[in-house]
Amino acid sequence: MNRSDSKSCLVSRPGIPGLLFWQKLVPAFVFGILSIKWLLPCFVAFFVYVVILFSFRLQKGTIVLLVLMFALGSFYASAVLPVPPDEMPDWMAHKEKVHVNAEIAAIKGLPGKRLKIILKNVLCTTSHKISGENLSEMVNETTKLAGYLLWTWEKPDVFPVKGQKVSLLIKVKPVHGFKNAGVWDYDFYNRTKNIFYRFYTRGPLKNGELKPVDPGFGERLRADLRHRIVSNTPSTQGGAIFPALLTGDRFFLSRDTVELIRRAGVSHLLALSGLHVGFVASIGFAFAWLIGLFFPQIYLKIPRMKLAVILATPFVLFYLWLGQFSPSLLRAVCMFGFWGLLLLMNRGRVLLDGLFLAVVLILVFSPLSAFDLGFQLSVLAVGGISVFYPYFQSILPAGITFIGKISRFILAILAVSLCANITILPITIWNFGVLIPNLVFNVLWIPLLGFFLMPVCGVGGLVLSFVNTAVSQKLFLLGATCFDEMFSLVRTAVSAGWLPEYAFYRPLWQDFIIYYVLLLLCLSLQKSRKVKLTAFCMIVLLVGSRIGAMYESGELPGIGPEFVKVDLLDTGQSQGLVITGPKGTRTVVDGGGSFGDSFDIGRAIVGPWLASGHLPKVDNIILTHADRDHCGGLAYLLEKFDVGHYYSDGNMPEGVIGERFKKAFAEKEVVPEKVERGDVIELEPGLFLQILHPASDFKGTKNNRSLFLRLVWNGKGLICISGDVEKSGIKTLLRNNDDLFADVLVLPHHGSAGAYSSELYGRVNPKIAVAACGFLNRYKFVADKVECELRTRKIKIYKTSEKGMISAKWNKSGEIIIRP
Repeated sequence: MNRSDSKSCLVSRPGIPGLLFWQKLVPAFVFGILSIKWLLPCFVAFFVYVVILFSFRLQKGTIVLLVLMFALGSFYASAVLPVPPDEMPDWMAHKEKVHVNAEIAAIKGLPGKRLKIILKNVLCTTSHKISGENLSEMVNETTKLAGYLLWTWEKPDVFPVKGQKVSLLIKVKPVHGFKNAGVWDYDFYNRTKNIFYRFYTRGPLKNGELKPVDPGFGERLRADLRHRIVSNTPSTQGGAIFPALLTGDRFFLSRDTVELIRRAGVSHLLALSGLHVGFVASIGFAFAWLIGLFFPQIYLKIPRMKLAVILATPFVLFYLWLGQFSPSLLRAVCMFGFWGLLLLMNRGRVLLDGLFLAVVLILVFSPLSAFDLGFQLSVLAVGGISVFYPYFQSILPAGITFIGKISRFILAILAVSLCANITILPITIWNFGVLIPNLVFNVLWIPLLGFFLMPVCGVGGLVLSFVNTAVSQKLFLLGATCFDEMFSLVRTAVSAGWLPEYAFYRPLWQDFIIYYVLLLLCLSLQKSRKVKLTAFCMIVLLVGSRIGAMYESGELPGIGPEFVKVDLLDTGQSQGLVITGPKGTRTVVDGGGSFGDSFDIGRAIVGPWLASGHLPKVDNIILTHADRDHCGGLAYLLEKFDVGHYYSDGNMPEGVIGERFKKAFAEKEVVPEKVERGDVIELEPGLFLQILHPASDFKGTKNNRSLFLRLVWNGKGLICISGDVEKSGIKTLLRNNDDLFADVLVLPHHGSAGAYSSELYGRVNPKIAVAACGFLNRYKFVADKVECELRTRKIKIYKTSEKGMISAKWNKSGEIIIRP
């Protein structure tokens, strides 16, 4: 095969590639799998796909086969989806410690010196006393947990191995994520992995042990290779990259380094995927070139491309084994295998046909892989490259001179990155909530990583560790120094504002379909009028349905039914609300927050929820008080969102959060405004927030100085919102004799006993009380005495710990609808 022939195998001509008949059935199967989670979106996407297919020429009976493939995908995925346990054991509900005996099924190193350990065959043993007439005895009861148990171990003192038995005395909790509409579903993701329970440890094990184990030859060899990599690399972040690249172990990477890599737009370099498999395969290509250099006649028997595939195969398989057969590596190796097989068979369209074959194989054996973000991104990225790159290739400079070749190479890398990003754009924005339009560092990182750092410093350093440790350390040191310099360059670029990050509109499911049909329309400009007209009509219908849905829900300001909506988000053991006015204004009252620095609720929950189907903009932010569990999520909004006004009790958050507030105020030119009793904030004409507490002369603790707000629409009290105000503040509030009546009361201090007030419940006289509290929270909120009082007054209570996000909606006549 000559050079032009080899290129024709990898790259097709510009235009919509013609699909084989069986390939046209694959998307229908995928839509069916995804329908078990998103039924309506997938059904509409399937319908649009079928209509567009019929604008091309199709064989008779295709529609029947497409419907059957959709139904088969849905049935198959439903059949293999793990069934969650019916209920949690009593000891788990009471947060009792239990003796856990289990076996390690998988281990993964995470940034920040954390291990993610999957345990199987989990047995939990509890002891309880049984008393009789004349004696009492302790009885052990053993429960076998369904599925896997997720163990997060931070800063471990030893490294366990796969297959090792563990014995621990710990508290086991059910997997429970934040339940908010339109935000990533952590519970369902773990369900697809058959993970239903979790626990956390930090530092050396105090109440447990890892039992001695004699690992097999493969595990010993893998552990030895990992030790050689870790011991020969310098203890810098540049050195920490090599375990991540060679074994997938990110244990030694800091969160700051991962953030730098993300801001540089090269996060894909950390996920072991097709890119890394390509780097490893390039070693085989290099050997093929060297062999041809000394024995050129070999190409007469085996063309260079085929020889390269044959020589690369053992390296790729070894890399798969070293990476512990991680799902992302398995997918990449599967694709490489099919591409290599098609090349050996002298087939054209290697990239696209190999992709379809790999997708079919993966989904036949693991249909729930369709829900894996890595699978979605890798498939779409490769598909985008195969479809869009020929357009860019046709306009790249010829590259005759040395400078021309360098220019073509750089432009080709940018073109490949752009092609991949075009196809994955809505998925990345939906999942990460931000747009990072930074592709330039791909030009620097990818060639350097592929041609030098990984094959020479990484693989070369590992191989030489068996021959000469000093030379191995020098190679790793050279690579680590290069990485450290690149990190320094990225850090400088971030500080200078050259690597922007934008909060962005997060698409709804209709927007996904519109986006990809638009891409199809762009590709079909040279196709028949029927194809273009069909794609255009589908876009018009989808846009029309999107506008109709917005009209029905009142999302079009000034058009459709008027309503006021208050959403109490599920932010765990913290509080955050969003008020939506009849003209579309949005006011955030508190933003939730966590007590650690590793999880930003603003970035992960509040920001993505606000940007779901909306531009990243809020008209008002109101902070009831500066406790971390109320202010933590607001820092991200102030940094990334367009904020109109900021109101508070005048206190600034402390520590890192406070510094982020101050920096955001300066950069966004937001002027903080202090409010107190007697002030009124007009959100829209007729919609007001009354500030009922504290007065300017009130003296009390931070909690008792929390703002107490009452939302009023056209003279009717809708909801009273309190922060963490407790008995002292509540007494002062009640003495003022203000009108407190409202349909809904947000319970003070998450429903704690310290904020119990029978008089407050009577003065507000709500139909419904809501509480923001965490699932199985250690404070046991809502307190029993509060719940008992509310039941006595026949006030219905909703807790985010049980119901997830709680929405209250009032129409113009004042009727209320609650949707937990």
